Amino acid sequence: MRQMLSLRRWALLIIVLPTVVIGFLLGGYLTYKRYSELNNNLIERGIFLSEPLTLLSAHAMVSDDNEIISQALNNAHLKASPIVRSISVFLPDHQLYSSSNVHPEFDRLRMQPGRLLAQSTKVEIDENHIYIRSPIYGTEALESTLSIEKNGKYLYGYLVVELNRDQAMLSQQTSMINVTLLLTGAVLVMAFFAFIFVRYVFDPLDNITRAVKKISAGDTKVRVSKVMTGELEALRNAVNSVAKSVYIANERAEHNISEYTQELQQTVEQLEVQNIQLNMAKRDAQHANDVKSQFLANMSHELRTPLNGVLGFTRQLGKTPLNNNQRDFLDTIETSANNLLRIINDILDYSKLDAGKMELECIPFTLRDNVNEVMTLLAPSIFDKGLDIHLNIDPRTPDELLGDPVRLRQVIINLIGNAMKFTRDGFVRLDIKYLGSNQLGHHIKFTVTDSGIGIDDEGKKKLFAAFGQADTSTTRNFGGTGLGLNICKKLVEAMNGNIHFSSQFGEGSQFYFDVYLKESTSSIGSPLPTQELAGKKLLYFDTCPQAYVDIQQTLVELPELDLVTCDKETEFKAFLAERTFDMVLIGRKTAASNIGELKKLIELSAKHCKYVYTIINSISPNLKEAIIGSGARVCLSMPVNHRKLINMLAEPYQQVEMPRANQKGNYSGVRVLAVDDTEANLKLLSTLLSEMSIQADLADNGLEALRKAQKHKYDIIFMDIQMPIMDGVTACRKIRESSLNEETPVISVTAHAGAEEQKELIGSGFCGYLPKPIDEEMLNQVILENCPGCQSQMISFNEATEIVSEQIQNGKLPSYDELPEFASHSMIDWPLALSRAAGKQELAIEMFTMLISSLPKALDNINQGVESADCESLLAEVHKLHGACCYTGVPKLKDLVELIEVGLKQENCIDAVEPELLELIDKIEALISDSQDWDMHA
Repeated sequence: MRQMLSLRRWALLIIVLPTVVIGFLLGGYLTYKRYSELNNNLIERGIFLSEPLTLLSAHAMVSDDNEIISQALNNAHLKASPIVRSISVFLPDHQLYSSSNVHPEFDRLRMQPGRLLAQSTKVEIDENHIYIRSPIYGTEALESTLSIEKNGKYLYGYLVVELNRDQAMLSQQTSMINVTLLLTGAVLVMAFFAFIFVRYVFDPLDNITRAVKKISAGDTKVRVSKVMTGELEALRNAVNSVAKSVYIANERAEHNISEYTQELQQTVEQLEVQNIQLNMAKRDAQHANDVKSQFLANMSHELRTPLNGVLGFTRQLGKTPLNNNQRDFLDTIETSANNLLRIINDILDYSKLDAGKMELECIPFTLRDNVNEVMTLLAPSIFDKGLDIHLNIDPRTPDELLGDPVRLRQVIINLIGNAMKFTRDGFVRLDIKYLGSNQLGHHIKFTVTDSGIGIDDEGKKKLFAAFGQADTSTTRNFGGTGLGLNICKKLVEAMNGNIHFSSQFGEGSQFYFDVYLKESTSSIGSPLPTQELAGKKLLYFDTCPQAYVDIQQTLVELPELDLVTCDKETEFKAFLAERTFDMVLIGRKTAASNIGELKKLIELSAKHCKYVYTIINSISPNLKEAIIGSGARVCLSMPVNHRKLINMLAEPYQQVEMPRANQKGNYSGVRVLAVDDTEANLKLLSTLLSEMSIQADLADNGLEALRKAQKHKYDIIFMDIQMPIMDGVTACRKIRESSLNEETPVISVTAHAGAEEQKELIGSGFCGYLPKPIDEEMLNQVILENCPGCQSQMISFNEATEIVSEQIQNGKLPSYDELPEFASHSMIDWPLALSRAAGKQELAIEMFTMLISSLPKALDNINQGVESADCESLLAEVHKLHGACCYTGVPKLKDLVELIEVGLKQENCIDAVEPELLELIDKIEALISDSQDWDMHA
């Protein structure tokens, strides 16, 4: 490599290269110019030949004289030979009328059916031939053949002249040979002169180089003795001078080496002592970190135990008779306990974030429902402090997104919780703004503003530090560990965003962060009943400026609604007196002391319209009952949940719609192979496919799937990953290698797969990913995306799915004689089980029965895996149980199994998930014990 980059080679290259480059450019230009001229000349000759023949052909076709056309075509072909290969006339329906030469490649002359003929002569060029197509027009219609009228003329057909490009290509090759010979001669001449020049310059340099090498090797007495000319002589004198200086310096250095060696020896001994001390400190730090991790794991387990009791007794209490307000409070308690359980898990997340091991999920979610859940959770605490809470979402913001809703919710809860904690009076506000989109996804900004105590300059410096707070006294006054903002910062950065703040001491703070989220391709949010509001007149009145703007923006997004708004009481009364409204919505900051004013407004509104609704800054049940008692139909709390608001307004106008059994997806003729080692999963997938009229072949392991793929051709294959005998990845690879389904889309079906695992699956031959639990809409979307031929066979599947989903969400399922006795169990979410079974109670009971029957064996296998410390077999059993839980309406058990599976995959160590395993064993044993008294055929 050094020789290739030597100055000698560069000199040769600089001398010869310009000649080569100029020669190639000039020769290439001349060759291309010659070729273009020949090609253009050939095309012009073809056009000159084609256009007169079209006139002659038109005349002959009018007189129905085929012989004249044949003679004309043959004569023109002979005179223009050898450049003409054939001259042909075609009718408008592309049938041959006459030709001078019919050859084996004759079909290339004929235009493809459906292709429109140009109104003038057009030229088409391929590798060896040129086709000139000219339309044949006349002034009168033909009787014997088909003619098409166009723009006052009749199209009799078209004439095609096929030209050979052999002469042009031969001339091009000749030009290239001549240029190559000329270039070769020029290069040889230049190389000869370059060699002489290089030898004259570089031979003396070689002598100097040899002398320098000897000097560098330690022979400082060597000198360059041969006299040179010009600059080379100056270089020779400089080298000799350097050699002399080096010789003198070496003599002096030898006297100092012994002194420096002794000092260096002492320094090395000191460094060795320091290294030993550092290694000991490193081991102590690692041990302390292990102790901290173990402590966090133990603490997480100890806190989960009482929280599970809280959740269990909350559900037991929910079975007792409760009024609406009590049930609302109970739901809030359960939501709070669940969020507290998530926070406990987030304590462990800090160590993962610090080590860079945190893996964010990428699942579909609805942004507005996610934010509304946060606001519903935090509103009671905010109202207890006498604060106002406001929410504003940019109407341009997409609602159905892909990301990690739990982590996003965690950041928002932390920021609003801090704002509420440090605000004594005033308000807390969340604004969501849409900033556009790019290759990373939709850019969305979240801003939390408060009117609290603010942050001083010293506190701003350490605000995002772990275990740090703006002021150490705030720990005593307000509580907290100072860890939340650090976790928020790392989570936001993991979502490709940034978090910042601005604050003035004593004037409040503003925290804002931005994230990038992809848009979901499947619809996951339940539809809103906006059509019921078509033409309805609504009067909205609110005296709070911020609430007035936020709610008005939500209502303006409903184009079906005839909306009138006002923020002054005089205007409100005037509108009621002058116009007729279907509904009145009154927003009011109220309390027990001034509720009389609101009651008067409600009574006034009730005289002019049928439905009166109110929005207040409180969740007090007594206050709400008093307001409803004065004539209001419903009383909502701030901040307004857009879904609750729209459902409230549309509720009086909704009609219960019974399900239509004849509206099902129909993929008649489609054949699918479904592979899963869990019987319940396979049965559900088979049932969903059967309802779509899809012929489904079933296999419970990869080897059986491979054998079926070698015998039958399938439109799409759904493949589980972890299976006995042969896993899904191996089966997919072998199906791709040797079967009838080498091009068939293979979709991975698994309960959990992180981003990296999904990439590996795609690299292994899979075409897509279908997560468990399987949703009908998602299954339908995957089939359409990966099997385009199926789209034409689908009949109103989306409409039927929307009806079933809406009925499940709204509790309007078909009535059954009675629910199974186990439907009210604390670990069972029966509406979810029905949703997973597409609203079919018999299928849901059968799926749940299969899960219960498999639990004893699963429990034994898990215990054996824990006792033998066999991480792989334990992971396989946990994955299998995870898949079974996805379809049977046991969300708590599913979440716990999923947490264990993720932990085993990431840490590859049973000790890392030991607390969760103990909790899982307890839950399975409890479920098995409770199931002994159940009638599973109810």
